[in-house]
Amino acid sequence: MSNITFDAEGKTKTAKEDIEWLRIWCEETNETKLPRVALIGDSITEGYFRLVQKALQGIALVDYLATSYSINSAIYNTMVKSFADDSAYAVVHFNYGLHGYNVDEKTYEARCKALLEYISQKAKTIVATSTTVLENDLKTESAHWLEKVRLRNESLVKIATESALTVDDLNALSQGLLGENRMPDGVHFSEKGYIALAESVVKSIQKVL
Repeated sequence: MSNITFDAEGKTKTAKEDIEWLRIWCEETNETKLPRVALIGDSITEGYFRLVQKALQGIALVDYLATSYSINSAIYNTMVKSFADDSAYAVVHFNYGLHGYNVDEKTYEARCKALLEYISQKAKTIVATSTTVLENDLKTESAHWLEKVRLRNESLVKIATESALTVDDLNALSQGLLGENRMPDGVHFSEKGYIALAESVVKSIQKVL
């Protein structure tokens, strides 16, 4: 699982987080007998990657790109497009909303729309709503992130609806993943929580595969 590099303080005056990271993982890269699926997201995506990969064994090959970079940065858009271009993906599952806190809602929506339009020209695309962020009690939604997550998810659903893309509502699922389903930071999930998320991701992929 990823190190915790989530911008929990929402440093709105900085263009970058204190730590920026990028991880890409692709296996059996020359195998062509099975369809290939890409998971694009952040440390939440990285957390359920292996579980999704295992569930789809013999059905599809699963790659992932996880990063903390802001969707408003040139590097993010370049690497995501390049990743989507690098293999003949049948399905792309896109989950991005808990980084780049300083990005305003209008810009976030515009960037997501442009990127999802690009990806959807190449593969069947699933848009995942962002999971909730909790306070230290692991039961209450973070006052700092509550409105940000709500507005971003509204934008994602709007884009998906307008473009006839499938929605994987991980936010609704995450609202019930409290307490033992979470890590102490209130952002990431325990193994039990990631299992629940992975089941939803797998179902959404199988639906369009």
